[in-house]
Amino acid sequence: MQSAGIWLQTARLRLRPVAASDEGGVLAGLNDPEIASWLSTVPYPYTAQDFRAYLASATEGETFAIHDDRGFAGLIGGGTELGFWIARHAQGRGYATEAAVGLLQAMFSFWDGAVLSGYFVGNTASARVLAKLGFSEIGRAPRFCRPLGQDMLHVDVLLAPSTFRALYPAA
Repeated sequence: MQSAGIWLQTARLRLRPVAASDEGGVLAGLNDPEIASWLSTVPYPYTAQDFRAYLASATEGETFAIHDDRGFAGLIGGGTELGFWIARHAQGRGYATEAAVGLLQAMFSFWDGAVLSGYFVGNTASARVLAKLGFSEIGRAPRFCRPLGQDMLHVDVLLAPSTFRALYPAA
């Protein structure tokens, strides 16, 4: 971690607080229908004004830009609910799992509460990532998907710190 905000480093990724310099990557990702259609609350289309409003209200230490050696690769958010998306050019490389492990290890080093997450039925990539992290299903219910403008079946999952630590002991 660095003094100019919370920074996390994994084997291949840097996670740092989302910043104005991430605008282009965020706009490209959230305006990609293959990414946006799996997210529940983001506006679609996603505008520069949406990004700037989000940035102004973001809580430090909860949302991180994911960067690899080529630059912006996605976003991940922690706190009591884990959420993530990976830019299309960076998908299929294990970045979501790697970023989540790094973030969850940092979170669970100072916080011992469970973490929620979830995915829309059909989002097999997110389902696989969450299963690898140790999340367990706790329910299913319709949830409004703002980009699609309709309710979709959502799977709610929960991760206990002890489950995560058993899978990913701190280095």
